[in-house]
Amino acid sequence: MKIAARDIDRFVQNPAAGLCAALVYGPDEGLARERAQILGKTVTPDLSDPFNVVDLPAASVESDPARLADELAAMSMMGGRRLIRIRDGADKIADIIAEALKNCGATENFLLVEAGDLKPASKLRKLFEKLDNAAALPCYVDDAVGLARILATDFSAAGVTVERDALTLLAAYLTGDRALARGAVEKIITYAGPEKKTVTVADALLCCGDASQLFIDDLARAAAGGDAAAASEMLARIMGEGLPPVAVLRGLQNYFKRLSLVAALTADGTAMDAALRKLQPPLFFKAKDAFLAHLRLWPQEKILSVLAQLAETEAECKTTGAAAEMLADRAVLRVAVTAQQLRRRAA
Repeated sequence: MKIAARDIDRFVQNPAAGLCAALVYGPDEGLARERAQILGKTVTPDLSDPFNVVDLPAASVESDPARLADELAAMSMMGGRRLIRIRDGADKIADIIAEALKNCGATENFLLVEAGDLKPASKLRKLFEKLDNAAALPCYVDDAVGLARILATDFSAAGVTVERDALTLLAAYLTGDRALARGAVEKIITYAGPEKKTVTVADALLCCGDASQLFIDDLARAAAGGDAAAASEMLARIMGEGLPPVAVLRGLQNYFKRLSLVAALTADGTAMDAALRKLQPPLFFKAKDAFLAHLRLWPQEKILSVLAQLAETEAECKTTGAAAEMLADRAVLRVAVTAQQLRRRAA
């Protein structure tokens, strides 16, 4: 069965009766890990329990197909339900999983499969979507508005309020990995301490200023403005922090999508201030001047061309096995060079 996005968080805390397997997949790896942890603990509270938790790599399942069915049927030596985890699920083991799940109703054991971003045509995804005793749980990247609500809830639960600008800043920079975003909230709450009850922009920057995610928007602005040297320096720092090149490409795409939205609205007659208010999350006030300058510099057709190129580069990073860092570097340089060309034409 396929679980609707709006129902997933409730579902992982209280999965449907009769369910014996679940697939947690999607591009947001942090969110997928979080949901897998929550769901796994409904089977056995201690996910490090050597008796009731079995980790099976996909390679082991593929080399010994019978083992998965055996693990699902085995009784726990210490009592209770057993959790069988496959953390690197892939289409190549879909048929083996399908065979193993045919008799899973005879046991209380549970199969939890985790995978990356699976396309709709994926055999593994289709399998879990069609079975009545299994569930497919997609984990898509939170948009900045949704992430802001989640972060606000986390702050509130800790008895801490957060200024609107600080929340906007965090949501804009931390979109893409919910686990990373929540880690940032924990860091800020720890920094704030029991006496400080309001988180400011300064607090957010102080606690997360060294995090590579905070440089992605700066990199996008530098590239969009034609400052190739600054963009290249920022990219090197981000890569040095270990952030995936795909995150950089998504940050660039997000920036140009925001430019495209405002450009389209103003072209249809919407006043600039009204168009800017349509941006979610709202435009950070310190970035407004640069954003307006880029709107004047970039025609809509060039913005759309950049978005298409960035999407193509992201797909290439994921599917061809090419050096992702090199592809990201080329993409950033291409944006900056295009901006330089646009400046020369406008001069």
